[in-house]
Amino acid sequence: MGAFLLYEDLQPEGLAALDAATSEEESRKILSELLGMPQVGLRQEVLLELYMNGLRFARSNSFSVEKTSTFFSIIKRNHEEMTEAFLPPDRSWEYFKSLLEAHSVQRPPHSVGIFTLAELKAITEFALTHYYALFKLYRYAFTLRHVKELDVRTSWAELPPASFPPLGEGVEYDPLADTEPAPAPAAPPPVEIPPIELHADVPDSVKEAVEAQIAAQVSAMRAQLEQQYAERAAQHEEQIKALEASVKA
Repeated sequence: MGAFLLYEDLQPEGLAALDAATSEEESRKILSELLGMPQVGLRQEVLLELYMNGLRFARSNSFSVEKTSTFFSIIKRNHEEMTEAFLPPDRSWEYFKSLLEAHSVQRPPHSVGIFTLAELKAITEFALTHYYALFKLYRYAFTLRHVKELDVRTSWAELPPASFPPLGEGVEYDPLADTEPAPAPAAPPPVEIPPIELHADVPDSVKEAVEAQIAAQVSAMRAQLEQQYAERAAQHEEQIKALEASVKA
């Protein structure tokens, strides 16, 4: 993952202008101006609704300016990645988790601890309810439809070549040219994970304890996110099946 998303899209003065808005219409207008989005079109309306829901969620959870800006950019970046790469739900969810983990664990320069574990759970619930429950609709509305047409013809008849090259253009065969095998390509160097560097006179036992604590925290967050996603995905599938059955009836 690249740079962190703090103040990537919304600056403090922009958030202050949104907080000072006196109506929903004014908030939408200010947000569209801050993002450089036109307010005309169905896609723009759907995006503004998603972003406004995110801002309401941040206010209801009393997020600070830094947390609100980072959370907003995570939702925005995750949606843009889905539309640009045409991601299926599982790969989009993996990308969303990587964004959350990069902003929930204090381990510079790899990640930064902006959100707490309780806030992480609340953000996950918001994403499952307001985005991944409607993932098929978002994907249909914001991605192009790819249609491939194949025309397959099978023929078992062997046809002779239309013409043969003249013998004068032939190249004399040298049997010694094939005796030396081609050199094998060099193996790529192994990828090394950069160690955690503590710029202080810290004992090795403390360093190992810090690394073990960070690894355990990341592993626990991954397990919780996976469990929440699996439970909500099963509920959404049951709801979709019930709706399809009612429509057919």
